[in-house]
Amino acid sequence: MTTARERMSTPWPVDRVIPAGDWRPPAGTVVISADDHLMEPDLWVEHMQGADRDRAPRISRDASGFHLTVEGRSLDTPGYNSLIVEGREGMADQERRLADMDAEGVDASIVFAGRTMGLFAQLGDRDFLFRCLDAYNEWLAGWQARSNGRLYGVAVLPTMYRPEATRDYVQKLRDLGFVTLQLPSFPKDVRYNASSMEPLWDAVEEGGLPLCFHVGASSSLRGKGALGTSVTAALQPFRELWCLLAFSGILERHPGMQVVFAEGGISWVPAALFDADKQYRAYATEVRPKLARLPSYYWHRQCHATFMNDPAGIKLTDDIGHEHMLWSTDYPHPEGNLGENVAVMRSIFEQLDEPRARAIVGGNAARVWGLDVEAIRRSSGAFATRH
Repeated sequence: MTTARERMSTPWPVDRVIPAGDWRPPAGTVVISADDHLMEPDLWVEHMQGADRDRAPRISRDASGFHLTVEGRSLDTPGYNSLIVEGREGMADQERRLADMDAEGVDASIVFAGRTMGLFAQLGDRDFLFRCLDAYNEWLAGWQARSNGRLYGVAVLPTMYRPEATRDYVQKLRDLGFVTLQLPSFPKDVRYNASSMEPLWDAVEEGGLPLCFHVGASSSLRGKGALGTSVTAALQPFRELWCLLAFSGILERHPGMQVVFAEGGISWVPAALFDADKQYRAYATEVRPKLARLPSYYWHRQCHATFMNDPAGIKLTDDIGHEHMLWSTDYPHPEGNLGENVAVMRSIFEQLDEPRARAIVGGNAARVWGLDVEAIRRSSGAFATRH
């Protein structure tokens, strides 16, 4: 007999079993997860040279999980076993990842870093930070290439402190085969709305790679309830960032720049759009700069958000715009859908008409990132089982 506490718990990803099921999306549907994660190997020592190699970030693993050490400092959370989040073998083993994707009917995946973004907050030497991020991107390009067109790594744009270098670096990312890039969502020492950042936005728009912002995991909370509070709050953080991009005119001045807000859900969007428009009208004499359209216009023109399982958001599809909704598995994090992806996809098809559901579970991602759907179909073991 199961207890109430057992019924309230879900196994950690390392222990989850993907159930067999007979439901698959309608024939011809391509399923693309818009937000998954990897676990970096000890890549920096291999990809950096000279003195940089001696001080490079190090990743190691033992019975208590993965460990990141930066300039001799451990970034571990005391007493925390990282294997509960990062222990699924597919996080580090590409073949096992693809097998998990096949088992849940996922054809392709947009893949974010596991630990690399934490370097922004930990490395005070900005030139060294640039070289560390560059090394990660070069490693990631090779990792992506080995997937036969099923895994698309999200490159990290390292020019936040060198906006004038962005144009050349975005071209490098394009040459390496990347389809997207990301910046930190909430940098502590850079104002995205500063005039000095304009060369960066110009170059991102010109380069044509959609720009991603992903939720962060840091929190100042400690003690009772801190874990649940921190994770729950972190999963819907984008109202402020989207408003800044809209009210500052960054989106208006760069109409060709597509922006993706990853892992923050979609139910936040309608209320944020309504409130932004209302406040623009209410403070119309005071807001600077003046916008040609209300803030919500720029969401519908060029913004998108990913979600894993957001029943409230699905009910708000008409307000969000289904073409801006990107489904994801969040592989293989505990808050993701591992083991439940087929059920979640099925619920989307049951609640929405087939054209919108197909767009949300993969069609929109293919369009936003310019993915070759036919190539994905040819290489995907998941698609091969879909009749």
